[in-house]
Amino acid sequence: MVIHLKKISFVFFVVLFITIVNSSVASAGAILSDLENQLMCKCDDKCGKVLINCTCSTADKNRKKFTKMLESGLTVDQIVQQQIEKYGETILSAPSKNGFNLTAWVIPFGAIMIGGIGIRKLVNGWVEKKKPAIELQNIEGDAASESGAEKSSEVTSSKYSRRLKDELDRLET
Repeated sequence: MVIHLKKISFVFFVVLFITIVNSSVASAGAILSDLENQLMCKCDDKCGKVLINCTCSTADKNRKKFTKMLESGLTVDQIVQQQIEKYGETILSAPSKNGFNLTAWVIPFGAIMIGGIGIRKLVNGWVEKKKPAIELQNIEGDAASESGAEKSSEVTSSKYSRRLKDELDRLET
């Protein structure tokens, strides 16, 4: 019984150790991926890709360099700051959210809003042009008697009935 308990506790600690080691490796990979998503590749080809998507040799060298930096204890923010000091803000995959770069975040939404307002005014203008003709018909219709309104609906109905009959006759022939 004691031997069985020792085996179970040994297996438990081995599994626990493997789990801890794997989680730290996965965590380091996630941190490196986060760093690669924040930075652009600065290769000689000027590919313009985010570092995580670039497959050139320069990107591989940068990954190794960043892995060593992370292992030495630097944080992602510290590494990003070093890269900004070395290459400028062009190394960032997304513009910073302060100063003039804030316009890159605000202008697209502003343009969409202004465009929507402009389209609405344009459509309302088109609708307003058609309203006077409809209002004239309504005024003339109100002046006519109810029997006249019934006659006009009957005329319209018979007109469409004739048109439908003609089109069905054409389809049959």
